Amino acid sequence: MSGSRLARPAAGTREALGALRAQIVATVLRTPGLLALSFALGVAAWVFVTDAENPTQAGLLPVRVPVTYVNVGDDLAVANDLGSVALRIEAPVERWESLTADNFEASVDLAGRSAREQSVPVRVDAAGARGVRILAVAPAAISVNLEEVVSRIIPVEPRLIGALPFGYEAEEAVPERLTVEIAGPESLVALARSAVAEINVAGLTVGFEQTVELTPRGEGGGRIRGLVIEPPSVGVAVGVRRGAVTKTVPLAVDLLGEPAAGYRVAGVAVRPGVARVEGAVEAVRDLGELALGAVRLDGAAADIRVALAPELPDGVAAPEGPSEAEVVVTIEPVEGSTVVVVAPEAVGVPDGMVADLGDRTVTVVLDGPLPLLNRLETGDVRAEVDAAGLEAPEEGESATGEVAVAVEAPPGVAVREWRPALLSVTLTPEPARDEG
Repeated sequence: MSGSRLARPAAGTREALGALRAQIVATVLRTPGLLALSFALGVAAWVFVTDAENPTQAGLLPVRVPVTYVNVGDDLAVANDLGSVALRIEAPVERWESLTADNFEASVDLAGRSAREQSVPVRVDAAGARGVRILAVAPAAISVNLEEVVSRIIPVEPRLIGALPFGYEAEEAVPERLTVEIAGPESLVALARSAVAEINVAGLTVGFEQTVELTPRGEGGGRIRGLVIEPPSVGVAVGVRRGAVTKTVPLAVDLLGEPAAGYRVAGVAVRPGVARVEGAVEAVRDLGELALGAVRLDGAAADIRVALAPELPDGVAAPEGPSEAEVVVTIEPVEGSTVVVVAPEAVGVPDGMVADLGDRTVTVVLDGPLPLLNRLETGDVRAEVDAAGLEAPEEGESATGEVAVAVEAPPGVAVREWRPALLSVTLTPEPARDEG
């Protein structure tokens, strides 16, 4: 029973809703203005919801858009660079990071324009960028210089770029035609001097033929844009031959034997130090130096000067010389040191007195060339004490005092140090002579 009671209210509700819908439709049909208002309110609500979900942002496009031209007369040409424009746009926030200059087309319409310099408004369209609106274009108009189209014949100039392998050289590049026709604005045509064909020969060892695009270039070699070349490309033949190569190499000398004892080689100078050689690539490629022969040092104690001729390997020539090179071997003594023990001498002893130094000796350290040190003999190094400064003793008595030691060495030998620096000197009267 409870189930039947619930079913009856549900059926009644459906009938009530159906009647309400029919009443609303009938009302709208009787009043067209209400229908339009309902539609407008729906659209507004959709725009509001869409804008809330996809907010827009206005700002300056971070890149500039290049300007092109359309509808140029057959006998006219644009003689200047049209540059680019900056855009202020409005776009959904989510699209900003993906927008580039490719999403926009900036152009000037030159239909009906005559040959002169004139200001033309710029039109910008958003290409494939849904939801993007152009707010402002800067500059809104640009200067366009329209000139009459003229033509002229200019020469073809082949240019080789890149480096051939070592030992190879390129012969003259020969184009299949010597001239081509260029056409374009009169001022640009006047600037063109040649149609350059660049041929890359890097790494080539054999000749070849290649079809190369032509580029109009001016007096300084700069490319001139806005010109048409007919034909746009030419065939160029380039020959490659294997020839003599040149190379600059150092001159080297060998030293044989040893200098005299106590001497050493301080340096070797070769004048000139290099030679320019030429020959087949196989002979020159791995040549690191030219030998001048050997200099014998046997027992040398002074500088050696000799003139030697370079030894040229087979297949190598030195047409620019030198035929001889001067070799100077600098010989110098080896520096060393030695120690000598010297018996000191007393000087400045007062008359009638005798200086007693005991059995003391002075040890002297000497520096200098080893040959000179090795030739020192007894007496070449002297150690002296000056007794003149001692106080004279009373008659018949003696006196003792400390006196500084002075050391003297031969020229060329330096005294580094000596010990002791002071010696005790005793002055005593001379013994009386026996007159009988």
